[in-house]
Amino acid sequence: MNRLKQRYGSPVLICFFGEFLTGITGAMLAPFLLFYLYDVLGTGILPVMLVIGARPLTEVAVTLVAGGLTDRIGRRKVILTALAFQTVSAAGFMMADHIWLFALFYVLNGIGGALYIPAQRAQITDSTESGRRSEAFAVLHAIEGLGAAVGPAAGLAVYSYQPSLMFGFQACAFFLYWLAVYFKMPEVWRSKRQKEILEREKLLSAKKVFFQHRPVLSLMFLSVPVSLFYAQLESNYRLYLETLFEDFLFILTVYTVCRALLSITMQIPLVKWTEGLNIQTVVSISYVCYAVAAIGFAFSSSIFWLLSTAVLFTAAESMLLNHMQTFVSRLAPDHMRGRYFAFFGLHWDISRTIGPFLGGMMFIKFGGAALFLAIAGIVAAGGIAQYRTVLTLSSRLRKN
Repeated sequence: MNRLKQRYGSPVLICFFGEFLTGITGAMLAPFLLFYLYDVLGTGILPVMLVIGARPLTEVAVTLVAGGLTDRIGRRKVILTALAFQTVSAAGFMMADHIWLFALFYVLNGIGGALYIPAQRAQITDSTESGRRSEAFAVLHAIEGLGAAVGPAAGLAVYSYQPSLMFGFQACAFFLYWLAVYFKMPEVWRSKRQKEILEREKLLSAKKVFFQHRPVLSLMFLSVPVSLFYAQLESNYRLYLETLFEDFLFILTVYTVCRALLSITMQIPLVKWTEGLNIQTVVSISYVCYAVAAIGFAFSSSIFWLLSTAVLFTAAESMLLNHMQTFVSRLAPDHMRGRYFAFFGLHWDISRTIGPFLGGMMFIKFGGAALFLAIAGIVAAGGIAQYRTVLTLSSRLRKN
């Protein structure tokens, strides 16, 4: 434990602990949430997709202020506030029985998520030396994968017995994490100079702010194709599985557990192996893997091909997501890390807002294969544009 503390620092270890707790309960719930809403609401696909879109739509709005708030008042306070929102929302889901209640608690969950993610990323960046940031982010994702490996099997058992209990477990996990942050996590110290810079930036016009942050906003927009892919896997692909496999809940559980195990075993080795590569090479390899994986998901009608596709998808994820987080941390001025991580993370919220609904319309009209072939094309086009962007930004970083 002392060696881990020396390597990463106590704030990062607390983030790891919280990620493990919430990762398990989140993985218990994630594969079955769509089916739970579909059963409880008793409506068609599109109303359910609208509820699913309520959280990321909220995150888009909140994220615009979350990063600046993190930089002004500190990481710890924002993390505590975020976990409080998520605890209340998870507890509220246990009692919800109407579409508007589900939407309300999903909005609260979205507020918590939008506040938490940039604060957590900034806390890890502040507490980790630059050479170990990709490794720290990889460990974080591996821990998330560990929780995801344990969660789905437990989730299937709980879902079969009493589905609403899954929300109770999640509320307890968020509350335990809140206690750990409150009693053990120190606040990140910020200098008087940083505070003065932040005060001056309040006076900047919206146009100047946009141009000042254009590099990270460009990275964010060009990451939308990848997060759009994730949005389909989290929503419409689960309905597509029902048409491909007779025992689709079992297949979904096996797939989710195997994805988690792949993430645990592949995440850190792939990050370490690709540390010597420049970011544009990482982007090229990752986007190609994502595009081929999208084609795989379109046609995988056997468990063998489904899991083979999952290997390719996890390889792309392991390389791209961790190195891009580190690249954003290099772009960000020290006093704007929360803001930069918030801006960059917007692509997840944008995709999860529009992705399930638009994908659901395409799924209804053309089917799952056409949906994922379209995603493959979008990812390939996004990869070309992202390559050119990171190449330009890398050149600027080297000059500076």
